[in-house]
Amino acid sequence: MKYKKIKKIFLNYFKKKKHKIFKSLSIINKNKKYSNLMFINSGINQFLEYFLNKKKPKYLKIANIQKCIRITGKNNDLNIVGYDNYHHTMFEMLGNWSLGEYSQKTAIKYAWELITKKYKISKNNIYVTIFKGDKKNKLKFDKQSYNIWKKLINKKNILFFGLKHNFWKIDNFNLCGPSSEIHIDIRNKKSKKLGRYLVNKNNNYVIELWNIVNIKYIIKNNKILKNKYLLSNNYIDTGMGLERLCMILQNKKSTYDTDIFTPIIKIIENILCIKYGKNKRIDIVIKIISDHIRTIFFSMLDGVIPNNKKEGYIIRKLIRRSLIYSYKFLNIKKPFLFKIIPIFNKKKKKIIKLLKQEELNYFLILKKNIFIVKNFIKDKIINSNLKLIDNKLILFFYETYGLYYFIIKKIAKKYNLKIVNTKLIEI
Repeated sequence: MKYKKIKKIFLNYFKKKKHKIFKSLSIINKNKKYSNLMFINSGINQFLEYFLNKKKPKYLKIANIQKCIRITGKNNDLNIVGYDNYHHTMFEMLGNWSLGEYSQKTAIKYAWELITKKYKISKNNIYVTIFKGDKKNKLKFDKQSYNIWKKLINKKNILFFGLKHNFWKIDNFNLCGPSSEIHIDIRNKKSKKLGRYLVNKNNNYVIELWNIVNIKYIIKNNKILKNKYLLSNNYIDTGMGLERLCMILQNKKSTYDTDIFTPIIKIIENILCIKYGKNKRIDIVIKIISDHIRTIFFSMLDGVIPNNKKEGYIIRKLIRRSLIYSYKFLNIKKPFLFKIIPIFNKKKKKIIKLLKQEELNYFLILKKNIFIVKNFIKDKIINSNLKLIDNKLILFFYETYGLYYFIIKKIAKKYNLKIVNTKLIEI
């Protein structure tokens, strides 16, 4: 099932359930009234004023597919991207919300019907998790969710977790509540026996798909408190990652093998004359580039210009991270990211031009700084008859000139110098 069809099925399903379908907001958080986030990081962002009781909703049942970026704050996935098979800096979140209309019971039934009847995911591969309660915060076991799930799924596939996994806190907004998560086991049949023991264990093939949250508490002075407004209504927030759903429905072991990423990876292979799936280290680089270029494009499409401020700094960081990985592992020292942009939109010549210039500027800066550091090493180390580049110097070269350890190591080798083995500034 192609990703466009997967999105269409989701929206049509909730449209038939009388939900108002909203368009995806700009990926940049332009409404700082309720949140100081730079980027939209979840589907609930555009509906916060209703959950916070600041505005009366026109529609009580809502659904949408929202582009989200998670590079900063609690949900920062940057350092995982490329090293596992399903994390991304940008993803599309499929979500539905009840603003006082339906309960957790209905939300769970919707989710179950959609994934088992419409998407036809096998019940045997599904595990659900429920909030087990927390004595310290005087929070009760989520009996409501359990009573629903035990009628839908084998009890052996129901697991119980505490605050960390099944009590969702929405950053910056002090909204929270017990959540029920749906996890899918995508491993082959031979290894299904211990599936329930791999839920929430960072296993690449037993992954969280859908989170259904009953928002009914607020956080005040680090305490979880009941909220009369939320408790007297049914406020539900759900989210499911499109990329993960595609991986499951397309029977792939990685989101990078789905039809969202394969066209991007193919063009990267052609541009860089490399092959995906042949070498683990090269695969990591390809995954990082394919993830980052997608985030870079959609951010620039929404108006972000790479620079040293706020959103621009984050996008510049992704551009440079892509280039530095390519430099380190593929020895590529010239711009190429701009050549990938046509896969998204051939007409966006302004983005192509801006990106190309950003890449050129970075390589010029890198060349200049390598030259400065080489001269520094000659003057301060070689001419002083020293033989070692220590941690202090390595950190200085990184913080002052942006040179990573692998570059300094190359310089040290050229001048027959010893270098402290450190992972302090390694990529």
